[in-house]
Amino acid sequence: FPSNCRPFLNELYELFCENLADGIASVRQGAALALSNVVEAYGKESLQVVTTIIKERLPRVKEQPESSGSVDTSPALFGVVKRQRDNDAQLHTDQQMYSCGSLAPKMKAAAARRAGCMDSTFRKAAQPWQEADGCVHLLAELARLPLARQDVLDLLTMLAHACDAKQYQQHLSFLESVWKELPRIATGVGKRNFKRYLDFYFPSLFYSLDCSIPLTRVAASDCLAAFKTMLGENILRGRIEQYDPKMLEKIA
Repeated sequence: FPSNCRPFLNELYELFCENLADGIASVRQGAALALSNVVEAYGKESLQVVTTIIKERLPRVKEQPESSGSVDTSPALFGVVKRQRDNDAQLHTDQQMYSCGSLAPKMKAAAARRAGCMDSTFRKAAQPWQEADGCVHLLAELARLPLARQDVLDLLTMLAHACDAKQYQQHLSFLESVWKELPRIATGVGKRNFKRYLDFYFPSLFYSLDCSIPLTRVAASDCLAAFKTMLGENILRGRIEQYDPKMLEKIA
């Protein structure tokens, strides 16, 4: 209902952009889909707003601190990055306990704007890498829209540069998202157009294939397999050989 929603468009942009940098990956993915639907409904006026968000947020991943908290860099169960000393009994013994409703008086829900148990002042500030991760999902959703494909193409170099930022602990989570979404982006913009940008992703792609996190390795392997299917094995092998002949064994 585009005409019915138009009076609330600014509020929707605010909500979706906030969720695009949420700490939960599925929320970021949902916000990306929502924003692409806005672009589909309202056309170029919304596309300009959304691409501006990407141009602002994607490069900020290079500003991500090395650590946004005390975290364990070893592979965690189910791919979750565990905080150090999770099992330190001193951290969890003789501490104040709370019931799920005991914090309710302190939540200060912004009832005039949005309400609900999740609308609170107890919200961790978004990290630059989470903002960039949301943009990856947004690019994948925009790539399916004919109206947005040229804009997505224009942002592929910026995305490749964002992959080069590896100074922070969560960079492998960001790269996992890129390798999951890049085949969708390539399909959306067309293989002929995407081939011009393929080489830009090789350094980070082969880096991920040798990393210590299984989920990122699998995502990178699946991405390479998707390129092989899309471009053809001979073309892909030729491009990899130009980049580094030693890497040909990765697609053997």
